[in-house]
Amino acid sequence: MSRWIEKTVTQGLVILACLIAFWAPPALAQAQKDAQDQSANPTGQEAEKPAGAAVERPLISTGLDSDAIARIWPDSSIWLEPPEEEPVLALFEPESETPAKGALVILADEGQSPASGLAAALRQPMARAGWAVMVVGLETPPYELQEARRQRDFGSPEDAGMPETDAADETSEKSVDDESVMIDVMASEDVEALASQYRARIQKALAAAVGNLVGRGYSRVAMAGVGRAAGHVTHAATASGGQDVSALVWIAPVFDQSDSKALAESLGESGALKVLELYSARSSLDAGGATQRSPKQREAAFRRAGIAGYSRQPVAMAEQPQPREAQALTNRVSAWLASER
Repeated sequence: MSRWIEKTVTQGLVILACLIAFWAPPALAQAQKDAQDQSANPTGQEAEKPAGAAVERPLISTGLDSDAIARIWPDSSIWLEPPEEEPVLALFEPESETPAKGALVILADEGQSPASGLAAALRQPMARAGWAVMVVGLETPPYELQEARRQRDFGSPEDAGMPETDAADETSEKSVDDESVMIDVMASEDVEALASQYRARIQKALAAAVGNLVGRGYSRVAMAGVGRAAGHVTHAATASGGQDVSALVWIAPVFDQSDSKALAESLGESGALKVLELYSARSSLDAGGATQRSPKQREAAFRRAGIAGYSRQPVAMAEQPQPREAQALTNRVSAWLASER
């Protein structure tokens, strides 16, 4: 019996030795190769590609997960069809009281979908206040536009009511180096074309939203924009001379330099369009930044331009309002809209 056991153990050892001999060379070669690669590229980064090779660029998505939102809110989802553009998702909430006081298009802040942020939180409270509400998301601009905006904001300050000579003195302090850094982004025709396409796509979506509400029988349509959406809704409301949109609401607005400077002219051309600006009571009323006018400065500019339809109200909210503040804002918006009938 002991000889049989000894023979079995010996055979097992032989088989094990054969397996080790078979697998060891490839494993050793792979280990040596990995060691050579690590020594050649100690940082762990990819080796440089030969000249002329295609460069892979990271994909930056600006989507708003519209398909997923439509599955979650099937009864509220409306697919708008702007001309020559992809369908745009909007969330619609009919008025809870009849007859309706009117309809309100709310454009979400930049990068937010119709189901997120303050705009989404306003949908049901405004409907309970007697307004039909359609919320549209605002996609994030392409990276090139974000970079151009960053460079522009770093540049010369906005003429927030100061004399032109003072503004010129401020801009003259910028060095030539600063201008050369900005020129690659700001003076690019490709970036300008991209910006025009981005704005046009949003304007078409807003026009489709207003048209959808008018088609539902709402004779009075107002628009509201949160944060950076304020500039877009202003363009949409003034594009037709204020005929399709009766009132504008800016909630904690943030305007691009070009939009901010052109506000007085745009509102003046729109005729009797009424505008309400709601801003945080925690912010300083006089504190305009390098690229942003304060509400008080905006009001002064509008008065100089003879615009009488603008009013502003401080609200006890964060400078960037949160969804929890939707009810307080609803009270202000619905009361103001009712007074402007």
